[in-house]
Amino acid sequence: MKEDWAHTEKCLLRVAGSMGKLLRQIRPHISTRIIDGAGWERMLARADEVPPTYAAFPFGFEVPLQDPEPRADFGLSLVGDSRTAAIYQDNNRAGAADPAVARLAWLLDETDREDSPLRRVVGRKMLLEYDIDTGPGDDRPEPGIFLYPIDDALAGASGRERELGVVYDALVHAGGWRPDAAEREQLNRLYGALAPNTLIRALGTFPSRARTMRIAMTPFRRAAELAAFLDCVGWPGNSAAVADAVSPFEARGAFAYMGAHFDIGPGGVGPKLGLSFFASEKEWLKDVENWAGIIDCMGGLGCALPEKLAELTRWSTGSNTLFAPTGPIMLVRGIHHIKLVIAGDRIEQAKAYTFFLMMASRLKRGLESG
Repeated sequence: MKEDWAHTEKCLLRVAGSMGKLLRQIRPHISTRIIDGAGWERMLARADEVPPTYAAFPFGFEVPLQDPEPRADFGLSLVGDSRTAAIYQDNNRAGAADPAVARLAWLLDETDREDSPLRRVVGRKMLLEYDIDTGPGDDRPEPGIFLYPIDDALAGASGRERELGVVYDALVHAGGWRPDAAEREQLNRLYGALAPNTLIRALGTFPSRARTMRIAMTPFRRAAELAAFLDCVGWPGNSAAVADAVSPFEARGAFAYMGAHFDIGPGGVGPKLGLSFFASEKEWLKDVENWAGIIDCMGGLGCALPEKLAELTRWSTGSNTLFAPTGPIMLVRGIHHIKLVIAGDRIEQAKAYTFFLMMASRLKRGLESG
């Protein structure tokens, strides 16, 4: 795998000068009904700030399905020991003034070390989430930073509060904050409520937003199981309403499992719940049929615009072969998960998390070297 993505990174440097220029080249494969106008232009402006090598790893769009405006936020995978990672680390060593570069370089340096406690918990991958504002002004917030514990590194009932503390400390440092004992205690409390068959899947923070720690926990397979967990952790919303919202999906067998996303502060869990649906135990699905049940149920709930659901079904999955100066490059697109944001007893937002991945053929390189 490392040789494959390293080769793709090398090819992408010859294909485009930035991630924004690469997006312009693959524009025919990105629906204008999903992203267009000011949303597209703002996304290109942010993508112009980062190298095209990001496309060798999964990247994609966070699409609001209840909003008629064609816009999306932007997500990128940053993997250690890659050309992409080296760009941040080299720029930081050269004294780059951008605080985002320094934060990311510190995390990359920390997980480069084989004896790093952080690396033992989260490996060498992180996700960056760019908020794309389409309003007036030229606000360019730093991306949100998410770390992903390896396998069952933070499984429930495993007693790994120390490992959880390592991730917490890293995110506090990345956010430019000071540790908060009450916030840390609330995180431990939430972790302690997990059953042995559930785990912490991701932890993140947004340096440019008001201080928050976001945590994702999976898997939940039944509405009743999820509602009981919400009551256990003291979520201030209506857990019965959440169970009612999940019931149509469960009755249809539309999902393999669910994820619960919370914002954590010194006072406990925040008022909003992110509820993610995963169509299969496998990730990175590129067949829309896997998502038909979830999409149909969302339409039945009326929580997403019918035209956006139809466009998601038409456009979001598949693969194409692109022909570049470096040789053929496969472009794969699909849906990673679909999320409902619930506040109190109502569904406030519906989002689709679509992904792209580019893979360069190594055939041409083999012929040239042979």
